[in-house]
Amino acid sequence: MPLVDWPLHQLKQYKPESTAQPDFDSFWRETLAEAAKTPLDVKLTPYPFPNKTADLFELTYRGGDGTVIHGWYVRPKEASTDNPVPAVIRYHGYTGSRGIPVDQLHWTTLGMAAIIVDVRGQGGQTPDSTVYPQGGIAGWLTYGILDPKTYYYRQVYVDSVRAVDVADSLPEIDSSRIGVCGGSQGGGLALAVAGLDARPKITMPAYPFLSDFRRSVEQAGAGPYPEIVKWFRMFDPERKREADVFRTLSYFDVMNHAARVKARTLMAITLQDTVCPPSTCFAAYNHIEAPKEYRIYPDYGHEALPFFQEEMMRFAAEHL
Repeated sequence: MPLVDWPLHQLKQYKPESTAQPDFDSFWRETLAEAAKTPLDVKLTPYPFPNKTADLFELTYRGGDGTVIHGWYVRPKEASTDNPVPAVIRYHGYTGSRGIPVDQLHWTTLGMAAIIVDVRGQGGQTPDSTVYPQGGIAGWLTYGILDPKTYYYRQVYVDSVRAVDVADSLPEIDSSRIGVCGGSQGGGLALAVAGLDARPKITMPAYPFLSDFRRSVEQAGAGPYPEIVKWFRMFDPERKREADVFRTLSYFDVMNHAARVKARTLMAITLQDTVCPPSTCFAAYNHIEAPKEYRIYPDYGHEALPFFQEEMMRFAAEHL
């Protein structure tokens, strides 16, 4: 098949310079400390489903700004305070939602609990209560883009870290055996969470979104990144504020978060991906200093990878 990015040997060597600002770490410490002042307020509502091996619940908790975040929680019936089990937290792709709880039942076959949460304002029940100081392009990638303190993904990253807080708060979950995973946007969030929080023991991203923003905007021919180009066309046609935009994005670039990941990592990269170009995935992967491995799928693009689901199960079974 024709290449959509560089040849594989070049991709494997690609490690762009970090764009992290001098206050990157303090920005996130302060952001998470501020969020921690909001009570988590975890609520579990049993979800009726004919099943003999697992318990299913609708999950809600509060984001750092008080927004009620919706998710699902499933756990094997044997999980208890006296028998705590590992847990995997999954984040979904752009425009998606938490889906249905039975989609996570495969984790319970390994004796693990699973949590999946909505990304605020996207395709699920979780609203986005943030007020942004200026307009944006349809989608979410450009809202509040001129300042990291007002950027859409600031609260999304907080929501995602607080999902780890939820798992840590449940007495039937072994907080020393938590993993995070997801594809595309979910993959980016899994990497960001593992960079922001030391509790995840493993992270399993597939073709992570939100990585190497500069190259992604230049290279991606489909998906969300063109929203940023449209924003420039609409609001800044001479790109006078380009430096401000990419400075904001640097705080959310999972390439920069990847350098702070301590969790053992398994990443899937597809070489026909025009949404999250392979080079931008390698940009994140090559900044990870923790134990890591990848699975490369040369003939696949931005699509479902059921075989990688099996790889994640094997990886989690071995390392959680």
